[in-house]
Amino acid sequence: MATADGARKVENTAGQASLDGQGGTEPAAQTRSEHRNIYYRLYTKEGRLESNNPIFSNDRFISRISSKSVRPPHTAASLKRYVCKVEGMEGSEKGALYLSLSEKKPLNDSARLALRWNSGPGSSEFDPVVLVVDKGALEKRPKSASNAGSNELPAWEIEERFVYYRLYDDDGEAVSKTSFDESDSSLGRIDIYTIPVPHTVASLKYCLVHVEGVSGHDVQLLENEDAETTLNDGDAIAILTDDFPGSKDDQPIVFTYARDASGKTMASENPSFSRRLTATANWAGAMLNDGLHSMVIGEIFQTDGILMSKSFQHGGAIQYAGYVGINSAGKQACTFLLKPLV
Repeated sequence: MATADGARKVENTAGQASLDGQGGTEPAAQTRSEHRNIYYRLYTKEGRLESNNPIFSNDRFISRISSKSVRPPHTAASLKRYVCKVEGMEGSEKGALYLSLSEKKPLNDSARLALRWNSGPGSSEFDPVVLVVDKGALEKRPKSASNAGSNELPAWEIEERFVYYRLYDDDGEAVSKTSFDESDSSLGRIDIYTIPVPHTVASLKYCLVHVEGVSGHDVQLLENEDAETTLNDGDAIAILTDDFPGSKDDQPIVFTYARDASGKTMASENPSFSRRLTATANWAGAMLNDGLHSMVIGEIFQTDGILMSKSFQHGGAIQYAGYVGINSAGKQACTFLLKPLV
């Protein structure tokens, strides 16, 4: 069939329209004006941040925006500005933006991004863009009113994957705050998506320091229990693959830390919160009331073990019994729907 300008248009076997005389092909089902979702994850150097606009009930750390919301020209800077706006972090635009979880270096602010069509940065929840912000920028971050009812969001059907590690102090094995086996309390684990980019020994170490509450004094990582030398901070760790140090529970990495000069342990910044709670259900409590924790199955909280009666407003006063707990991000709030104390 002849077009108005004489170019001959034919359908190829891949379902694309070839334009003779114009070079290249154009998808038959799309136009250049089509917009798409851009998926993203938020982090500080200590670990992941909960989104104010979650899209899954069991992973509150991933969200998305529409490409049409980002001001043209589409650069790393314009994408950062809009994500910071919707997440209540305006003024955090100096954060580092990575094209994906596997990237080693952040983008320059002037870098142009292909934010339309079906491919490109953040085109899938499995391969989101990543924004790492300074923790100080979160002090005035408000909670989004749109979070109400987010516990009714769909669950993300994805296999959980962990980094397994064994914790030691000067004297030997120590009790990990993320232990999951009552018969092996020094063996801990964290979800691979907890670790900020770039995925290096340094970022994993920084994350574990925060999760375990150690001061960072003489912290070292070894590849396994048979290793004789420590890992270098700049070494990359392929956390998104099936085989990396700590990918198997019977071959955990080793995380060691030292005691202070007085001989006191530094494994807890708040020694009164020395007991553990483990979440047995997914629940978006923080979306209902700032005094409550959201939680996912298996999440660990530290508590003083004092059971209390508490009430909060959500369509009327609701009374419940629970504990004050601290999550891995350091937030202190009330918890319930948990396993017995250990």
